[in-house]
Amino acid sequence: MHIMKFYENLKSILLTTIDELASDPTLYARNPGKDFTRNRKLSFKQFIQMMLTLEGECLKEELYLFFGRNEDAPSKAAFYKQRQKLHKDALANLLFAFNKKLKRRLYKGKYQLIACDGSALDIYRNPDDPDTFYETNGKSTKGFNQVHVNALYSILDERYTDLIVQPGRKNNEYSAFCQMVDNAPKDNNIKSIYICDRGYASYNSYAHVIENGQYFLIRVTDKKTEQLLGKSISDITTLDTSLERILSRSQSKKRRLYPERENEYRHISKKVAFDYITDENPEYIIPLRIIRFELSDGKYENLVTNLPVHEFHTEDFKELYFMRWNEETAFRYLKYSLCLKALHTKKFDYVIQEVWARAILFNFSSEITKQVKPKENPKRKHKYEINHTEAFKTCRAFLRIHDGTTFDVEAVIASNIEPVRPDRKYKREHRYMKPMTFAYR
Repeated sequence: MHIMKFYENLKSILLTTIDELASDPTLYARNPGKDFTRNRKLSFKQFIQMMLTLEGECLKEELYLFFGRNEDAPSKAAFYKQRQKLHKDALANLLFAFNKKLKRRLYKGKYQLIACDGSALDIYRNPDDPDTFYETNGKSTKGFNQVHVNALYSILDERYTDLIVQPGRKNNEYSAFCQMVDNAPKDNNIKSIYICDRGYASYNSYAHVIENGQYFLIRVTDKKTEQLLGKSISDITTLDTSLERILSRSQSKKRRLYPERENEYRHISKKVAFDYITDENPEYIIPLRIIRFELSDGKYENLVTNLPVHEFHTEDFKELYFMRWNEETAFRYLKYSLCLKALHTKKFDYVIQEVWARAILFNFSSEITKQVKPKENPKRKHKYEINHTEAFKTCRAFLRIHDGTTFDVEAVIASNIEPVRPDRKYKREHRYMKPMTFAYR
């Protein structure tokens, strides 16, 4: 009797989840009652599975990789027709459904750590698209097109939980963050802590998390910290203080509901989004906690949070914010190891499909890779860890198999290791990276 290994069981879970989507195609078809109703050479399940395993080859080569290099492989036209039928929410729902079936790791037994960040993604050049095209500049002599990927990432689980893809010219990280927070599933027994960088610091972001009964930890600049406190922080080295601020769109002191708390008022311009001030509720009281501490290099960090004082201390915040950098690494694997830089389409809607597909593949690969540890060898000079790039490629090859064959995934992953060099640093390079064009694949 064959006992399924972890990676075999996980693949079975993912394929079962795809089957669940395919069982009612009317929910995931652009034209319900018409699309995905007939038997095709490229079935719904095969199409989704292939979408998840796309890499950097041309589409015909991708079809050969999936079906084998033979004359019976489906044509490119068959693939295009299937992707035209797919509803824009189908792959998003697949990611949500797959995540629900996986175990969660919690901080202090009751908190889910969710990092939020965004990353630009270069797409096929199209000067006629005003929403994504950037004109000639110092980085590109011909101009380029970009979309912006906003993502929620579960730090301890090492997987993506939600995504919003925006045209580069219409990128709004504040709006994307609020939308993802509002859409996040609620669990009375588990609270989320949203950990974000400076780009997400706004009263509206804080309020959306609070109104959803969750927690946040967001890095802020010295200027914003001084605006919150109402004083200079140039002489302050450590700070942990709780306060309330009363937000209003009116600057008239006569209209204030709490005139005795004049120093706590902060004006919100009508040009700035804030969703909880209305004609019926012209003021909004927001409780905040301001943290400031010194880093090892003599610089200072400022954080805004609503985490309880009795449970979270300064050292906790240092640890939590440092953990946010795991999402930076996850974006690197998503874009390069999983070939998100090599898209197979020019259309924005189909770009979104591929972003969601790569995120599902990332979650699948990450879940397997977490189970594998390098074998101990006392003769080694360095400590070794799994080579995640090779591990993700191995998981993609394993998921691509659909004829019942298999191989020892964990053994292959364990054989690809690299030394850990924690003190190695590289200067961050800011340069334009061209997407992989169709002509050279």
